[in-house]
Amino acid sequence: MLRVWVIVSILILFLPYFLFCNVSLVYAEELSNALVTAAELGDSDQVQALIDQGVSVNAINEDGWTALMKAVYEGNEDLVQMLIAQGADVDMQENAGWTAVMMASQFGYRNIVRKLIAIGADINLKNNTGATALMFAAINGQDGVIQELLEAGVNINIKDNQGKSALLFAASNGYQRVAQTLLLAGVDINAKDSSGNTALILATKQANLDVVKVLLENCVDVRIADREGKTALEWAQEKRYSQILDLLKTTKPCD
Repeated sequence: MLRVWVIVSILILFLPYFLFCNVSLVYAEELSNALVTAAELGDSDQVQALIDQGVSVNAINEDGWTALMKAVYEGNEDLVQMLIAQGADVDMQENAGWTAVMMASQFGYRNIVRKLIAIGADINLKNNTGATALMFAAINGQDGVIQELLEAGVNINIKDNQGKSALLFAASNGYQRVAQTLLLAGVDINAKDSSGNTALILATKQANLDVVKVLLENCVDVRIADREGKTALEWAQEKRYSQILDLLKTTKPCD
């Protein structure tokens, strides 16, 4: 019986403390959400006021987004600069693994990408699917951003979880200029994804004639087959892409 009373006494003694901690956690979470929301709305005064109250500049919402990520997503350069000056961590990743520089690269925010690189952003970080900032720029045809990333020494041959590189994304999506930029930078023109697709095979499958031309001009190996055993020429025949078929038939291997 004495033991029971001791336990009850301890619970009564510490109950206010536990309640205070829970309230404090809820309040801290609300403030974190308020900071991220203020950044999303571009309310720099509210962002500054919350930071002045002691809210961490790197506070996250339930999706793992920071104020910097929201500012970048919205293309708000002034707020991005302000948050950087406040010590925002540029390499934080939200729940899906996206970083601020990935977001900026996707939307072609070249100036923001430059700012993030200048303060040491890791441009080779991968999200949960293995994609990088360079890949997002290639997927969306953001050639200017790609040039910034290349100048910063990005790994041009890095691959995602499906074995795709930036060149393969550019080829699949038909971005001839991006493909040319990557080729001039020395990207592996014959790299394969996990299905054995090369940039040439993907460009052929998607009927991206201009990309096929650029790849052929840069001495791509037309003899490579995918895991189905088909070359680009065989895909062009199967899909009846006459212009691409004619190009592939008249192109001789470089070696």
